[in-house]
Amino acid sequence: MGGAGARWRAVLGVRSAGPRGEWPTRTPDADELAKAFDTLYGGPAAGVWHAPGRLALMGEHTAASGGVGLYTALPWGVTAAVGPVPGDPAVRAATLNGPLRLRGTTGRAVAGATAAARRTGLLEAGTGLRVMLGADLPEHASLGYAGAVGAAVSLALADLAGGPPPEGDTVDQRVALAGRPGCAVRVNLRTSGTTVLPFDPAAEDLCLLVVDTGALHRRDPRAGYTADLERAERTLGPLRAVRDLPAALTALPSPPSRRRVEHAVTEVHRLNAVVGLLRAERFGEVGVVLTASHLSLRRSGLALPEVEAAVEAAGRAGARGVRMTGWAGTALALVAEDRVADVCDALAGQAADRGRPAPRVRAALPAAGAHRLR
Repeated sequence: MGGAGARWRAVLGVRSAGPRGEWPTRTPDADELAKAFDTLYGGPAAGVWHAPGRLALMGEHTAASGGVGLYTALPWGVTAAVGPVPGDPAVRAATLNGPLRLRGTTGRAVAGATAAARRTGLLEAGTGLRVMLGADLPEHASLGYAGAVGAAVSLALADLAGGPPPEGDTVDQRVALAGRPGCAVRVNLRTSGTTVLPFDPAAEDLCLLVVDTGALHRRDPRAGYTADLERAERTLGPLRAVRDLPAALTALPSPPSRRRVEHAVTEVHRLNAVVGLLRAERFGEVGVVLTASHLSLRRSGLALPEVEAAVEAAGRAGARGVRMTGWAGTALALVAEDRVADVCDALAGQAADRGRPAPRVRAALPAAGAHRLR
C-alpha cells in the first residue's frame, strides 16, 4: 500500500513525508524571550507582543477574482520581544535557537513590517530594530505564520510610536490584528476591508480541529491558479459580477479553467450563506457549507490526496463539516466535543491504512487578536 501511494503521489505532482518541522507544544514565555533579547543584543527589549496565527474557513482561493475570505484567529501564534535601536538602521531578528536570515520567510516578515513603519513615520530612517521571536505555531501548515510575525512587529512599532493600531499589510496580518475570541473575520480580498462576526463554536459544544497532513504540491499552485482566474476575467469581466454561470463557463477554453471559475463564483454565495448563519448565531449549521466548499475545491483541482483522505475520514467519523484550508496539506473540521476522540482516531487510522505518517491534529476555538504582553 505504501509503495502504491508513493507512486500515486509522484504522478499527481505531490510530495509528502508527513508534517514538516515541529509543532511547538510550549507557549513562548515573555520573560524568557526578553532575557534572550537582552543577552543577544546587549540591552533590554522595549516590550513583548503576541499575534495569533489564522485559520482560513472559506473563500481564501478567490483573491484573484476579488472575492471574500472568512477567517478566525487561532490560539497559537508568534511572540516577539522588540526594541528599536536609534543610530543603527540595521534590522536583526532571532529565535532562541539563533539569528535568522532576513532573506527567509520569517526575516522578510520582520523586514516588511519595519519598512512599513518607516513609510508611515512610525520608525525613523536612522533607527534600526532588534527582534527575538518565539512561537507555538508551525511554520509550514498554511496557518499564517509569517502574517503573525508581521502583525506582532507592526503592533509593537505602532505602540512604541504612540500611533493608532495598524490594520496590517496582508490578509493574514489583518486577521491577526482584528481577531477576537468567539469571532470570525470577514475580509474583502479586493479592498482588504474587514468585518468582525460572531463565531462561537463552544456555545454549541463544538470545536475546530486543525489537521496538518504535511502534504505539499511540488510546485506552488497559487501563481497558475491566479493567472487562470485573471484570464477568465479578461473574457467574462469581474467574476464577482457573474450572474449566468452556465453561460459564462461555456465561454472558457478548458475544463480546468471552467472548474476554477465555477469555484470562485459559487464560493461567494456559500460564504454569504455562512455569514448569514453567523449573524444569526447558528454556528452548528456552518458545517454543511464548509463541506460543500471542499467539494467545490476538489473539482477545481486544489485538494491534495492526503487532504482528501483526511476529509473523508473525518466526515465518516462524525464531523459536522470538513474542508481543505489554505494552499497546502491542511484541513479543518467542525466537530462536536464528544466526537473529537473518534475523529482523531479515524484520522490516524486512515493514514496508517495508506502507509502514510499520521497527521498532526489540534483542537482550537477562535482566539484573541494581536496584543501587548508586557
